[in-house]
Amino acid sequence: MFQSMVSLMTVVALTLTGTTAYSHVLEGVYATVEKQQPSISVTPARTYPGDVILVRSKQPQTVTLFSRSYRLQPSSNEYARFIPIPFDVKPGDYNVQSADKKFTATLTILPKSFAVDKLTVSKQMNAMRQDTARINADQQKINAARASSRPTPYFSEPFTMPANGTLTTPYGYQRVVNGVPANRHAAIDIANKTGTPIWASNHGKVVLADSLYLTGNTIIIDHGLNVFSIYAHLSKLAVATGQEVKQGQVIGLMGTTGFSTGPHLHYGMLIGNTYVNPQPFFDASPFLWK
Repeated sequence: MFQSMVSLMTVVALTLTGTTAYSHVLEGVYATVEKQQPSISVTPARTYPGDVILVRSKQPQTVTLFSRSYRLQPSSNEYARFIPIPFDVKPGDYNVQSADKKFTATLTILPKSFAVDKLTVSKQMNAMRQDTARINADQQKINAARASSRPTPYFSEPFTMPANGTLTTPYGYQRVVNGVPANRHAAIDIANKTGTPIWASNHGKVVLADSLYLTGNTIIIDHGLNVFSIYAHLSKLAVATGQEVKQGQVIGLMGTTGFSTGPHLHYGMLIGNTYVNPQPFFDASPFLWK
């Protein structure tokens, strides 16, 4: 197609006054074709394990990264998708490549280390983690809640902290419970007194508001484009499943329900079912990431 357009315009140009006109015509052809060609952008271009990137294009695209394929979703006059960066990915340069291999964007993963968080709990509380039947039943509810997301985002502004308090466990800490390594803490814990207001960190729709076994009173909000936030261990739920909420709206009260050693909010952000670092969402709107 490109060569045909160039050939046609070359013939037209040669019938004109000379090389100057020919040059201008060719410049116009290349500019038009380049504008029509689908390209991909990746932001941020430099990131860390456990973080997230936003891939965007003006045309439909499927891209590959870490040997996985991701189809960009139509959203607000473009195609976009958030892609989580695995914790175990090695530092280095990686290619985000279109399926037809015509377009490539470079992604740099920088090294990052995570501290260890040691937690001592009672035998009774520790036994909660062994009740796989109840845990699996709750996980089915959670998976169903996050099975679909609005294709266009509810939000445009940065996310905000969902509660006042002390950050007791940052994102990514390796948990050790009673001396035994447990799952990585892929969220943040904010501690304060029971009854402290919990706010929606951005606009969205409540897709789950329920009492679960390990996370206690739990809320999950869909923010669109497969971005979800989760609020756990609440003492009270103030919203219901299916309800749309605004950023800063009180959705519940802080508590210590479920597997919890004291009143705090367990707050996480997810891309689908994968937890990601919420800090970049607090720092700036993802549509303005650099």
